[in-house]
Amino acid sequence: MSPASTPRATALPGVRPTGGAGHDGPSWAPPRPTAPEASPPPAPLSPGDGAGGPGEGGRDGSRVTTAPDAPRQLSRGRRLWSLLPVAGLLASAGLGFHRVFRPGPLLPVLAVAVLVPMAVAAGLFLAQSRKGRPAPLWPSLVLGAVVWLVAVRVTLFRDAAGGLASGGAVTDIWSALLDSPHAILTTILPAPSGPDFLVLPHAVVWLAALAATELALRTRSPLLPALPCVLAFGFPLVLGVTGPGSNTLLAVGLVVCAALLVLLRSRASRRGTVRVLGTGLPLVAVLALAAALLGPRLPGLSTREPLDLRQDVRPPTVHPQSTSPLDQVAAWLQQPQTRLFTARSTAADRNWRLAVLDRYDGVKWTSGAELERSGGRVPPQPGTDPGRHRRVEQRVTIQNLPGIWLPAVDRPSSVKITDEGAEGDGNRSGGQDDGFGGDGGDGGDGGETRQLAVDPASGVLALGKGGATGDRSHRGLSYTAVSQAPVYDAERLRYAAVPDGSAYTSLPRTDAVGKPIKAVETFSKLAATATAGSSYPYEQAHKLAGWLREHYRFDPRSVPGHGYRNLEFFLTTGKHGTSEQFAASFAVMARTLGLPTRVAVGFRADGDGDKEAAGRGSGGDGGTRQLTGRDALAWPEVRFKGIGWVPFYPTPGQTSQDGSSVPPAGQPEEREKADRDIAEQPRPSVPPQQQGGGKDGDGRAAPADGGGLPAWVFAPLAVALVLLAYCGYAVWAPYRTRTRRRSARDPGRRVLGAWQQIVDRLTEIGLPATAAHTATEVAAFGVERVGGSASEQLPALARLVNEVGYGGRTPDEGTADAAWRHCDAIEEVVARTVPRRERVKRALRPRTLIRHSRSGAHR
Repeated sequence: MSPASTPRATALPGVRPTGGAGHDGPSWAPPRPTAPEASPPPAPLSPGDGAGGPGEGGRDGSRVTTAPDAPRQLSRGRRLWSLLPVAGLLASAGLGFHRVFRPGPLLPVLAVAVLVPMAVAAGLFLAQSRKGRPAPLWPSLVLGAVVWLVAVRVTLFRDAAGGLASGGAVTDIWSALLDSPHAILTTILPAPSGPDFLVLPHAVVWLAALAATELALRTRSPLLPALPCVLAFGFPLVLGVTGPGSNTLLAVGLVVCAALLVLLRSRASRRGTVRVLGTGLPLVAVLALAAALLGPRLPGLSTREPLDLRQDVRPPTVHPQSTSPLDQVAAWLQQPQTRLFTARSTAADRNWRLAVLDRYDGVKWTSGAELERSGGRVPPQPGTDPGRHRRVEQRVTIQNLPGIWLPAVDRPSSVKITDEGAEGDGNRSGGQDDGFGGDGGDGGDGGETRQLAVDPASGVLALGKGGATGDRSHRGLSYTAVSQAPVYDAERLRYAAVPDGSAYTSLPRTDAVGKPIKAVETFSKLAATATAGSSYPYEQAHKLAGWLREHYRFDPRSVPGHGYRNLEFFLTTGKHGTSEQFAASFAVMARTLGLPTRVAVGFRADGDGDKEAAGRGSGGDGGTRQLTGRDALAWPEVRFKGIGWVPFYPTPGQTSQDGSSVPPAGQPEEREKADRDIAEQPRPSVPPQQQGGGKDGDGRAAPADGGGLPAWVFAPLAVALVLLAYCGYAVWAPYRTRTRRRSARDPGRRVLGAWQQIVDRLTEIGLPATAAHTATEVAAFGVERVGGSASEQLPALARLVNEVGYGGRTPDEGTADAAWRHCDAIEEVVARTVPRRERVKRALRPRTLIRHSRSGAHR
């Protein structure tokens, strides 16, 4: 106890509890100002003890009564107000699915899943509570389940007629709910916006909303209603690990709403909602901001990989079974007027890539793509950074392009189907983006649901489940795509290394009986001749492409084929061919040099295709371009460490009769300039160091382990954290002291704690902080300064304090509770009297914190 509250055995006998203005009290007491409107008087307290029992008078014969102790209850109004932070918690948890689904189709689902169950639970609670009896839980659970089925049926699984009746509706919904986690984990995020996927966030948020609302209305716990929301937030955290965006701000919002919920439902709220929020919200905001900024950068967390369940779930990958596009290059060139597709692009010099072939068995190049369904996003290739990028927007309409592959510029980052065409499956419904993954439900008349698929390794696009060569089922299909086309740096390419491993360097070197294949030896010798004098991988690839262009000529009428025998004939005898032979020969010869290669098939951007007047497009590059069979082109690509796959162009841009150097076909101007810079710059006498010395494999400075903030930031950050900790302790210390005083096991210590709490509050309105006051003098000061009904019990409480402190009396539990109810009334009056700024300044004083620390130590 502080010096001002230490009771003495002698007490002033005369105390006037309701004296008027002036100096009729003790000589040190200042005139009593006009007191604010007092709150209703607290329940009278009794100084009764265990010997005399409750209701007996004190030693001076006075008698006060004891009010029965009542359990703490939350008012119905405060329970209803606490639903606001609960709604914020649910919104934060539901919006966590933005990494799993696109915001457009997700937001309506969340609005229904948050508001409807809260309205159902609150409506039942209010309707039953008006009858004056406890509201049972089972009607809310049953009605919540029924309404959920109806809501899901109406919003997600509605049939063509829009009705509710359906024989297998419940079975379909339940099956989709069970399958949706696996479907999401095996889809490239964001997931398709179909009912089979969106049913999961609908059910999770609905269940969390119903549980959180019931806990908020039926329990007194300050934090328990937040538990269902936190559990619901765990679903998008686990399912959306590889999705775009971040949930950091949503996690901060979850913390803020949880803190607001605690403030509205805690005992401190009885001291005034405005006061509690004014004190607690700034601190919560500062802590949330510090967590958002510093949490991801803490040591051990910034480099820690999150848990990804996709590594343990095998996706339903599809290996393409259609004819290799490389086999179709010759056929397209033989029919140069065939219209394949129209395209508009913001980069007129970028080729259109259709498919990538990375496996070679000595007979043909095939694709090792493992197609995974996607909602329109193409994940970036991990571990690669070519440097600068150029954003390329495209719009493509398919005409007579066969097969499952969809053309795009380089490796797209996002794709959106805008029109499925006249021969689609007819499953699109108004207002829904059903082009991604077949979201539209059942197909039309025998039609098959289309599904956008992506190969994460190569970034190529496919649609549907394939079909026989010549299938025109995609005719009329339109889509838009966005690519981040790399702009290569000559300095990085010149000395770039190739990654280790034989995945893209292996070749069949023996025949069926185990004898060496002579063609491989021929390819190796020709490659060594073509790259003589080169030292670095890029220089080897660049010389090999130039050698093929100079010594061989392009002939669109050449015999197709890219097996060992075809390539050997092309390189040694025929010496003319299409881009099929040029690209395949480069890829095979480069593999004999240890360069990882693959073959890409697509269409050249600098061809002689027709231009259509298509109005003013976003690219401003002369309108929509018609791509025909004449534009078919194959080119090889070489993989470099840290840069990724880099295309090369060994095919001559025009027919060469004398083998002279001709421009390469399909090579962008930016790439041509980079190659020219590499060729013209003299070789250094000492090659630059590629490994060690603080450099990574790309010649760039390697970042420090774990990254993190600069060193100079930590000094001001430490000061800010110290100040933040000081302010936090200044807010927490009074609360801790009061809690310890009120929760003491001994009723006598609780009575003395209530008196000490009153003394602390009276000190804020002028009571001198000295040990010279008796309890009776303190009571007289409180009567003079506080006045009203809130101070009427102070004299009796002072006598009880003297008797407990020096007379050996032991009060009962009811008396201790009554003393604290009287303390609550005094604190409420003082809070209205003292300005908030003065209370904050007093709370931040070091001596105030020291006093609270001593009070906590002498519990």
